Amino acid sequence: LKPWGAGSAGLGGDGAPPGLGSSGRRTGSHPRIMAAAAVAGGVDSSLYPAAVLIDELRHDDLQLRVNAIKNLGTIAKALGPERTREELIPFLQEITDDDDDVLVAMAEQLAGGVDLVGGAQYCHTLMGPLEELCNVEEITVREKALEALRMIAKDMSAEQVVQHLCALVARLASHDWFTSRISVCSLFAAALSKVGKDKRNELTKTYIRLCGDDTPMVRRQAANVLGSVAEVLDERSARQELFKVFEKLAKDEQDSVRILAINNCIALGRLDKSDGWQEQILTVVKSCSEDKSWRVRYMMADNVKALCDVFQAKATTSIMPLYLRLLGDQEVEVRTIAAARISVVAAFSPTKEFLETLMPVLEKLTQPREHSQHVRASLAGSILQLSPIFGAQLTVDHLINIFLQLIRDECPDVRLQLINNLEHLSSVVSLDVLSQSLLPSIKELGKDRQWRVRLAIINAMPALAQYLGEEKFTLELSSLFSLWLMDPVFSVRDAFACSFNRLSEQLGLPWTEDHLIPQLQALLTHKNYLYRISTILSVRSLAEVAGREFFDTNLVPMVVQLTGDPVPNVRFNAAKTIKAMHKICSSVSPDSWTKKLVPCLYKLLGDEDPDVKFFAQTAIADVGASR
Repeated sequence: LKPWGAGSAGLGGDGAPPGLGSSGRRTGSHPRIMAAAAVAGGVDSSLYPAAVLIDELRHDDLQLRVNAIKNLGTIAKALGPERTREELIPFLQEITDDDDDVLVAMAEQLAGGVDLVGGAQYCHTLMGPLEELCNVEEITVREKALEALRMIAKDMSAEQVVQHLCALVARLASHDWFTSRISVCSLFAAALSKVGKDKRNELTKTYIRLCGDDTPMVRRQAANVLGSVAEVLDERSARQELFKVFEKLAKDEQDSVRILAINNCIALGRLDKSDGWQEQILTVVKSCSEDKSWRVRYMMADNVKALCDVFQAKATTSIMPLYLRLLGDQEVEVRTIAAARISVVAAFSPTKEFLETLMPVLEKLTQPREHSQHVRASLAGSILQLSPIFGAQLTVDHLINIFLQLIRDECPDVRLQLINNLEHLSSVVSLDVLSQSLLPSIKELGKDRQWRVRLAIINAMPALAQYLGEEKFTLELSSLFSLWLMDPVFSVRDAFACSFNRLSEQLGLPWTEDHLIPQLQALLTHKNYLYRISTILSVRSLAEVAGREFFDTNLVPMVVQLTGDPVPNVRFNAAKTIKAMHKICSSVSPDSWTKKLVPCLYKLLGDEDPDVKFFAQTAIADVGASR
């Protein structure tokens, strides 16, 4: 391999001691590996970049090694397919004791290396380093290696799979180190899909053996891939044999293995819709819902929608009774996730009968019978989603009372969840019902001691304005406006100011002029400068929807007045607002822009406060304003 340097015996003639690179980093004893940067003088100029990368593969600096690995394509193209197969790949197999970052990068590069070794007919040569990576302890490295092997297997012929991939599966499956046996579980589906019946039977037996492995982590991974293995087994006899293994795993002594049973029930249920097959699986579903481990029951509650989708014919009679029992589970975590899934379950049976069955369970999940605030918050987040499912009448007859209990809950998170889902209710129930039952509670929440609750009510204002209409909205909720503009928490003041554009779009500029502008003008001279900042933020929001007359009459005078405010914070916010108004103002009211707002910016440019001067200068530069 003379092109790599004078006196070079392949990729390793650097004069370093045997087994060491020029940097002193041990690289293995392969007789042909590694060109040294020290021989740069004798390297063909077209090959020198690859020689440098090869030398960096054994450098002490981790980042250099990672970068070199990420450029394996450059090295392989310089070497050519034959030398890549015979020299570079064996070398990579010898440096798999490197840092995890290097190994992850190596697996990623090998995944796309089929063309670099000469095409699909030689793709099996990439498997050597990847097999070594499947043995390491770090899970991220193993997952990347397995992903690469599955990609390479797609390019393999049936003969290559039998000769190389199946042999690799056999080695890993019988390896003493459990990480190898964990890794091999992810390769069965790729191998089974490309082999004949005899080899398929052999691989299935190997897989079944791993399902009974002494190490729980191996059994867990075997259970994790059971669905993908079942998909490639077409024979009914093979699936029945696999089902016996599935039942055994569902009863495993370790809950870390049993926890995967529900996902496997879903995967197996999709493969065969026959009554007999689904009855067998539903037996396992029932046992999972009654499992002694709350984690297994949690999985049942969490995946109830998928179970109902797969077992549609049996959902009402088999899945829903199990789900209703989980709503009253002894563990908080199970009740919490079950409460969050109420709406998706109800969608499968939107009947009065089901709602009447559900109501006693829901009532137990509110105070004082339910002590966990997490369960009540989960219920509050999903209860209003039932309104569109059951319709107006059933909502009024049954669900409103639950809502009124939750909206008075002592926990702010519960109240917050209800407010965030208010649109589901307002789209169903009549205005009279909303006014009589809920508006008093909404008004109270607008003054709630928790600022996040007040913020949630503010975010719901545009939707309420649309639903209630101008007259009702103004009558019931306008008394809260001044409270929010002078709220002690900035996030609340800012949120209300930012909502002005949506309120104006919904209710019209005349409404804004009658009900919002007077409140803003009253704050212009307020002694607390924070409230004057609320005014300038409100103006910025209203400018987005203002017409020329509204702009000139209401907004521009307020901005001009606030540029002369005695507090610098107000003045630089005025500068930021003028900048934000530029695009709209220059098109809606160009005269106001050039004659009133631009002079204000230049006035602020001469301000004694450095912050005001900075924001004024930034605004002038960004909008290209000239005197």
